[in-house]
Amino acid sequence: MQTALLACATIAFVYACARALGEDRIRALVIVLLLLCFSNFMERIFRTIAEPLAVFFAVAALLVVLRARELRGWQLVAAGALSGLSFLATQKSVYFNVALGLGLVADAALMRRYAAGIARGAWLLLGWSVPIIAYCFIFGGTNPVPIARSLIFGPLEIAMRGGGDYGGLRRFVLQTLARNYVLYVFCFSGMALSLMQITKLDERRRIALIFSVVVTVLVFAHDQPWPYVFIMALPFMSLWSLTLLDGLATRVRYLRVAWIALATAMAISFVVNLLYLRFDNAAQLELVARAESLLAPDERYFDGIGMLPNRMEPTTLWLDKHYVLATLREGKNSAAYNVLGKSPPKLILWSYRMDYIYPVVAPLIVNSYVRVAPNLRIAGFRLHPGERKIFEVPIAGSYALYSADGTPLRGEVEIDGAVLDPPFNLTTGPKTVTLRNGAGEALLLPAGSYAGHFKAGGDNDLLFDGVYD
Repeated sequence: MQTALLACATIAFVYACARALGEDRIRALVIVLLLLCFSNFMERIFRTIAEPLAVFFAVAALLVVLRARELRGWQLVAAGALSGLSFLATQKSVYFNVALGLGLVADAALMRRYAAGIARGAWLLLGWSVPIIAYCFIFGGTNPVPIARSLIFGPLEIAMRGGGDYGGLRRFVLQTLARNYVLYVFCFSGMALSLMQITKLDERRRIALIFSVVVTVLVFAHDQPWPYVFIMALPFMSLWSLTLLDGLATRVRYLRVAWIALATAMAISFVVNLLYLRFDNAAQLELVARAESLLAPDERYFDGIGMLPNRMEPTTLWLDKHYVLATLREGKNSAAYNVLGKSPPKLILWSYRMDYIYPVVAPLIVNSYVRVAPNLRIAGFRLHPGERKIFEVPIAGSYALYSADGTPLRGEVEIDGAVLDPPFNLTTGPKTVTLRNGAGEALLLPAGSYAGHFKAGGDNDLLFDGVYD
């Protein structure tokens, strides 16, 4: 809900930007409508990822500049602060920061106001630094340098290694162009026509045009062009979507054809958007809800992606393709192996990421975790009466017996030769365990309330299938 409201606010800001550029209400609404017709925007702008928040602040920063009757220092500081907040959302927002800076400075340079351009850049940089410095002190306290270092050099590391680990990501550029080719023709043509007469534009349109062109080039040239990345350019491209129609104003026949093409493309896009409603994330939400029900707030989980933001993780390791390959290459020296070995979680959310690294981490999983629901492994062991097994206890604490549906069971368990009635405390390490006088299969798990939270069945291998289609 919050991200949907954020998306609505972003759309409202785009409308306000169009109005600030001189468009009347009808044309501004058409621009917004066209923006909503882009499949990437409609399908991604409401998602709980960093890019929608970054776009919100970036559009707000541009709006501050466009609404100013005369650019003064405090307005540029405000725009810079919003740009800084965008950067804090995702460091890819450096594209927005560079684009806005270039727009302000280049506009002044075109008017031969070089001193004004330098002043604009200085005010913008000052505003940008305020939220960055505040962030470093808020989270770093008296030692903000490590926070600043990770803020700058962490993304730089990702940028330097490029998208080679993934392979084939340029297909997403072709995907968005193919699905929205008519809309892109109008946007690209509008920007090209405006560039041809950039010196004749007023200050606001000149700044907005340079901003839009720079952002568009940077986004489409990005070496990891995942489908959600394009929402960083589309709001600004759409501001120029009607310029082609203005250029055809004196050619009635061509103008009519252009309007028909645009209206048809927009109508088709809304049909496609309705079809898109068939897709949902019910399976992922069910998994998240079930996982949260199995964890207390102070208990840890691992999934390599951070699906439970209100539960603790032993690491911030992100198992993207780069770190998957690093895990397979480094084996027992890898970060993933060390995390699961030295800071084992109570619960593991299983996905294709864990499947990828399983050949490496299997020794830490096989005799230490048991599946209690599709895609969920909990610290524990599956016991059968009379069978002697080795349980590699991953986390110390109180353990008890449970049925396959999470109901507590009675019974005795022999632990390293001593027969105990659960619950009993176990230390970490290998334990020889045998279920005594039990009625059937039992799960030896950390003591807790699990009734109704387990679910029979194998893993859903299609849990994240087609998320970029």
